[in-house]
Amino acid sequence: MIEMVEDTEKKIMDAAVRVFARRGYDAASTDEIASKSGVSKGTIFLYFKRKDALIERVALASVPFAEVEEVLKKDYKDPEELLFDVGVAFLNKYRVEDYRSLLIMSMAKKDQYRSINKRLKELCFNTMDKMFKRVEAMTGKPFPQPMRKAFFGSLLCYVIWWDYNETAPEAYCRELARGVLRSVIA
Repeated sequence: MIEMVEDTEKKIMDAAVRVFARRGYDAASTDEIASKSGVSKGTIFLYFKRKDALIERVALASVPFAEVEEVLKKDYKDPEELLFDVGVAFLNKYRVEDYRSLLIMSMAKKDQYRSINKRLKELCFNTMDKMFKRVEAMTGKPFPQPMRKAFFGSLLCYVIWWDYNETAPEAYCRELARGVLRSVIA
């Protein structure tokens, strides 16, 4: 029974990701999500009480919080490897075009949805600060806020312009990690 519930919820989420990514949070309908997921509209509302609850869940799934946190659980001796791995984990989330669209839409909705705002702030500030504190401990050099934001902003720019990037994500992250470190350690 639990497996069936998880399977149904996954079908709804997968369909919602596709529909929201293509039509936007406001224009997409729960009827279309129901049709794409193969469940009734009533079933969607059993799992998600309101369309807003489904939007929040999909928006939160579009933020690479878990991926970055997973990297931060590892032990690193080399700050470049830490920055590289965080960058790759971040960008890997967006190899799927739907998640790239959803991230941009989710950022635009941050003031409308408290949970989205909270998760984005957590990633942008707390998680990145945690990472840079580790980098500072390894390098013995302070990392100024503008450089921290430059790292994160550079990853966002890669996501926004994914199809126009001439450098593969891994090579980009390697270059970014080296450049950010050089600018602070120099």
